[in-house]
Amino acid sequence: MSSRLRSANQVRLVSDLQKSIYYYTNSLGFTVDSWGHAVRDQVGFLLQQASNPEDINPNKRSVYNSANWAGPPTGWDTYCYTDYDGVLEIYEEYKAKNAIIAYDPVPENMGDQDWLEFGVKDLDGYVIVFGGGKPKAKG
Repeated sequence: MSSRLRSANQVRLVSDLQKSIYYYTNSLGFTVDSWGHAVRDQVGFLLQQASNPEDINPNKRSVYNSANWAGPPTGWDTYCYTDYDGVLEIYEEYKAKNAIIAYDPVPENMGDQDWLEFGVKDLDGYVIVFGGGKPKAKG
């Protein structure tokens, strides 16, 4: 069989589809079509109107047991990868567009690389995290 998966879009149940489309477009920089497909670069969501408010269910904070990492500061619903400088560029873009910042950039030591990440929330509390690394400076 030669069938292959081409892409995936996470489905997001939202409380107000029109407000979510506006936010994803104007604050998060996604292109959103009339069906609710939100796309930016290689990241995609399918925004759908929730039947009931209790159906909207962002992830809770996970527990991570490691001597090197305390775990995420909040629940994560999507993790997007970029490079180290890209994290800062996207963060500044989102601040300028009044996106809801879930947490500011956090530098982390990932062994052979420096890592940086931050999170934004959408209008229903889903958290999208942006992270990227760069090799440690030698010296």
